[in-house]
Amino acid sequence: MPAKAGEQTRGLGARTTTNVVPLLFGIPLLFAVIYALMVWAHRHGAVLGSPLLIAALGTLFGASGDENWQRRVGGGHAHTRPVLRLSYATTLIGTTLLVAGWGFLLPACAMLIAVVHIGWSGSRTWRPAALITAMATVVSETAVQLGLAGSVILPEYSHVAAALSLVMSIFGLSNLGLSAARGEQAALAVQRAEERYRALVRNSSDVVVIIDAGGRLTHISDAVLQVSGWAAGDLLNSDYLDLFHPDDQHRARTALAEVTSAGANSQTRLELRSRHHDGTWRWHEVTLRNAFDDAAVQGIVSNQRDVSERRAHQDRLAHAAAHDALTGLPNRPELLRSLAAVSPNAPVAVFFIDLDGFKAVNDTYGHATGDELLIAAATRLAAGLRPSDVLARIGGDEFAAALTGDIDTAAVHERAARLMADMRRPFDLQDHRVRIGASIGVALGNGPAEAEALLAHADTQMYAVKRSNAYIRAGQS
Repeated sequence: MPAKAGEQTRGLGARTTTNVVPLLFGIPLLFAVIYALMVWAHRHGAVLGSPLLIAALGTLFGASGDENWQRRVGGGHAHTRPVLRLSYATTLIGTTLLVAGWGFLLPACAMLIAVVHIGWSGSRTWRPAALITAMATVVSETAVQLGLAGSVILPEYSHVAAALSLVMSIFGLSNLGLSAARGEQAALAVQRAEERYRALVRNSSDVVVIIDAGGRLTHISDAVLQVSGWAAGDLLNSDYLDLFHPDDQHRARTALAEVTSAGANSQTRLELRSRHHDGTWRWHEVTLRNAFDDAAVQGIVSNQRDVSERRAHQDRLAHAAAHDALTGLPNRPELLRSLAAVSPNAPVAVFFIDLDGFKAVNDTYGHATGDELLIAAATRLAAGLRPSDVLARIGGDEFAAALTGDIDTAAVHERAARLMADMRRPFDLQDHRVRIGASIGVALGNGPAEAEALLAHADTQMYAVKRSNAYIRAGQS
């Protein structure tokens, strides 16, 4: 989530430091240490004020570093109200130093305080810290000059030392603030880049999956919900192969093994059926890339996108290219492909079928009736064939059928005769009742090598049958 306005400047202070003084045990210990040091320093003239008061002020200053105390001063947060917290800490340490006669050390101590608060509140803190340090130094040295506070060194030396220390402190704070600002900008840029990446991945049509060496899913992008209907948590740590159709799992397993063995950055692409949450199978284009050498990944990266619509469109185009648009039957190239798929030396029978009298119906009643008749004729022909036989429309009023499997010469000719008899029955169309016939040429052969020759021979035989039918019809008339 984007950082709130008050939090974007906390580049160096994601959280507060640990407590300076654990309250229950640290305060008595801190007080004892400071008091002992101040007593020793006072005996040697290094401290002017009361060791007891200095120890008390020093302990209070140390206790103010407690996180809970900083939150109270900051209104519930350790990174807010930096001016108030800086003023409090600087005043407390300044008073302690003045009591000890060390007022000239205030800029250095105030700088250390400011460093901590910059870490808590961000780069924006350095300017108020520098101003508070300068004001406190002026007040401290004025008190020394007026004799309101003592100094272990001569007042003029104290002023010079404080001034030099103040200049160096402000210079150090400005550099620290600049460095902190650059760090915050870099952190903010990284944060925004991460947010942009997460948004892109979340709204992407690609599912990104990481697969470990054991084939388990160690990462799944949120896009899986949009693409497959699954929540990422439902699939995490599951077997990658379980995502795919059982008939496709062998291909997926082989692809994983090949990419893994091929080494770093090797990749492959394939299309597999993946189960959708609604129980259907969707075609996914899957790209696998070996990223085991990448310390941030340590696995196979799988990019998956749903290509079901593309596959369906391709299937429709392939079907349209292989089938007649009017009757839905295979066309001539598809019939020849079916014959080519027959086992070598397997017996094959081919029917070449021409509709007798179709042209007259088409010319008399129009093309719409002609198309309706072609569809009805295709349905009747298909009903007279076995489910394993292939019926095709090869142009105009011509059809062909490929019969494979158990082929008996007499049975084949008998079936052709029954088909011709069926086609002489009237067709009840939407607006007309019409009669036509059919001439069927039969060719018998073996295997796919004779497909074209069989079709040509059946065509020749069909013309012989047509002439015979014409002779019979002429005799009957």
